Amino acid sequence: MNNTSGLTHLTWDLFDCPLQEGSAIKFMERTPVLLLDKYVRKTGRTLTINLAYTSPEFAKKKPLPSKSSHRVGLAVRVKCLNSKFRMQLISFLLFEGVRRISFSRDEIYFDTDPLKAPMLEYGFEG
Repeated sequence: MNNTSGLTHLTWDLFDCPLQEGSAIKFMERTPVLLLDKYVRKTGRTLTINLAYTSPEFAKKKPLPSKSSHRVGLAVRVKCLNSKFRMQLISFLLFEGVRRISFSRDEIYFDTDPLKAPMLEYGFEG
């Protein structure tokens, strides 16, 4: 598999753990990545991924909760400084069936973890 395998606009390295090059293509679940690739294809927007897959070592340094969806490659944090972009991305995610979304003034968090309850809230730290 290469860095663009299965993707049309994004690359897997955008979702890598900061401590482990090539980790996203090995450990990241496909659904969140494919959703964002579809979003970029539809809108032409450029995305900055703040956090996606995290290795156990990085998760301990961060620190992330032990049940964080980032640890299993099901969560993504996208930089978002614009309210119009924020609303557009959240609307897209809801339309695509994502039921776990949180946002703040500077980023949007979402995950596709089927074991967690639905949520839509401001300021989630997961």
